Amino acid sequence: MIQKEYIILLPNEKVRTYWFVTLIILLINCFVFSSILIQEEVSIKHISTMGTMISYLSLIFFLVKHFTKKLTSFSPEISFIILSICWLLLGKILFAASILCFAVIGFYTYKQFKIIFSPEKILYPSFPKKTYLWSEVNNVMLKDNVLTIDLKNNKLIQAVVEKGSSDKIDEADFNKFCLEWLKSS
Repeated sequence: MIQKEYIILLPNEKVRTYWFVTLIILLINCFVFSSILIQEEVSIKHISTMGTMISYLSLIFFLVKHFTKKLTSFSPEISFIILSICWLLLGKILFAASILCFAVIGFYTYKQFKIIFSPEKILYPSFPKKTYLWSEVNNVMLKDNVLTIDLKNNKLIQAVVEKGSSDKIDEADFNKFCLEWLKSS
């Protein structure tokens, strides 16, 4: 029996880099907010105290989440949004904007990349998502964990499929599914 839809997951190669950069940004926030707390006048102590506490707690939660796989609901991006508000209240607009941009990027970084093959179209997980109709495609093939999409505009998309995703898909059935929709378009 042929499936109505196939979902193929691609590995997210950016997660490790984003994790390391997040760690560095949290450390910088801890250091700078602590410095402001020690050196600045009383009028901004409450903001710098809040920024320091949020920075250190975020760093601790971030490390606990990574090394113990606990606190899975913790999202450093929320902390970055709060920290950007603290920076804004301190009058550091450039810091606030930078951290806010990093938070927004973070929400997209951890996203799982799914290519969805349906009878109507192929949804490709770029930003923004691209939709390819079967009439725009020359060929689609999944072989040895490598997905190849050959488009009629001479563009070739090749991607390594995530190991867990490729184990769940029968290559022959998938290729047959794609061939059927290519012929009917």
